[in-house]
Amino acid sequence: MVDLVAQVLVIVLALGFFAAFLVTVVLSRRWLREHGEPEEPPLIDPELTRFGTPFSEIRTRAARLVRDGRAADDPATAFVAHRLAERELPLRENPWRSRGYVLLPIAQTPMIIHQGLTTADSAVFSLGFLAAVLGLTVVFGVLAERHARRRRANAELALELNRALAAEFDRSRSHREEVPE
Repeated sequence: MVDLVAQVLVIVLALGFFAAFLVTVVLSRRWLREHGEPEEPPLIDPELTRFGTPFSEIRTRAARLVRDGRAADDPATAFVAHRLAERELPLRENPWRSRGYVLLPIAQTPMIIHQGLTTADSAVFSLGFLAAVLGLTVVFGVLAERHARRRRANAELALELNRALAAEFDRSRSHREEVPE
């Protein structure tokens, strides 16, 4: 009897995850229809290549400033930090796409595990495993969302803090390019 109840719960949970997956697919499609496909920044930014590779000292320092949401001390680093922050802040990001990708494998997991086990406690084990996967998914999803929000807020802060120095560097650079030596 316990095995039958556990089997029914496994099937209900798997169907629940599959229904959640279908909901995220529909919401993702609706979001794309309303906002369009998000724009990806170019792989190589010509403005940043003048400052060396992504592992050069100035770009590493600027990336750290963007990650921490701080202002740069010199105009060149502020310019690089401003460009990096602009690249990190996509204008539109589909919030439903990544959530849907995670739900489909989770929906299939309990059925695969339950079919693979043949002992009398297989349904109970499957149910416990599914509960653990669900718990970990929720915990990691919440943590990932908090991290993404904090990273975006820090990038926005770095963008704002470095705007004036970056504009100063850009003006001095354009002035040097206009004046022949």
